[in-house]
Amino acid sequence: MKRIGLLTSIGLILIATGCGKKPSAIVDFEYTLQPKEPLAEQYMSIAVYDARMAGDKGEFDEKKWSEMTADLVQYHLQQAAENYEIPIKLVDREHLTITMEEKDLAAADITDAGDEIASAQVEGATAILTSEVTVKVDKQKGKGRTVSSIGGFAGRWGGGGHAGSSEVDKESRNITVTCAFALKDAANNSAIAAHNGKPAQHYERGKTSPFFGGSKTESDMTPRDKVIGEIVEAELQKFLVKFVPTEVTAQVTVKAGAHEMSEAGVRSLRIEDYETALANFKAAIAEEPDDHKSCFGAGVCCEKLGNMDDATKYYKTARSIKPKEPVYGESLNRVSTVG
Repeated sequence: MKRIGLLTSIGLILIATGCGKKPSAIVDFEYTLQPKEPLAEQYMSIAVYDARMAGDKGEFDEKKWSEMTADLVQYHLQQAAENYEIPIKLVDREHLTITMEEKDLAAADITDAGDEIASAQVEGATAILTSEVTVKVDKQKGKGRTVSSIGGFAGRWGGGGHAGSSEVDKESRNITVTCAFALKDAANNSAIAAHNGKPAQHYERGKTSPFFGGSKTESDMTPRDKVIGEIVEAELQKFLVKFVPTEVTAQVTVKAGAHEMSEAGVRSLRIEDYETALANFKAAIAEEPDDHKSCFGAGVCCEKLGNMDDATKYYKTARSIKPKEPVYGESLNRVSTVG
């Protein structure tokens, strides 16, 4: 009995310490992007409409996200106006909503009802900004098994006993968000700038722990609103940079792969020695080409060094190895925006 107790304690200690946890590094990115063609003075008075929402409407708060998307648009326009002294004037949305109620906005591709161009002119807007956001949520449910008794540990480390297990729920979830934005001349509905984004996906799986794991469901995943908000904002930045200066920020976590050179790469990242970190990650990849963590780390180093072509190459490789890792796709979107 003493032997069993001792071995069980050792097993629990090993689990608690993670048997030597791999190092990780947090890396920040910050860019200020300038438009190729600044917004013309004649379009500085902008009416921002609540977004048209589509997709799996029962899976998200349609009204909230219609308003929040417009709030994000206005926030970034206001930031551009204040930070870069651009004389943008935003039409008051509350008053605009009252004025537009029950009107046909089909001519501007905003809603299915009213005469929008004339109304925008009444409000003093010379440009109208519209958006459409489609959200789709795909959930999959399954079962997993987890060790549920101490006896299992006693047997595992040579002390006899049996491994008791139980079945628990686990879920996976894939959120796909597609955004379209347009800035139009209020007088004739002609396009000033537009962005029709590709579908952006965020996949998560509720992985069950093999030891004393409980049910792993969506409640353990990133909140839906956070996922939707991050994607909408990233797509919005791609649109706004067409006509106003736009600030792009991101924070990523780089985790070490199995190879010791990958760990060395992460340690170099921590002290912002990007060239050494890149050399270490390349050495790890040479030994283990399918090491997606090292590929991602190499991409981060290249991005910090300003080599967007190589960053894109490494991010694509990481995503091809592990296509459902959200940060790989997000990083590819970022470099395509700033590159």
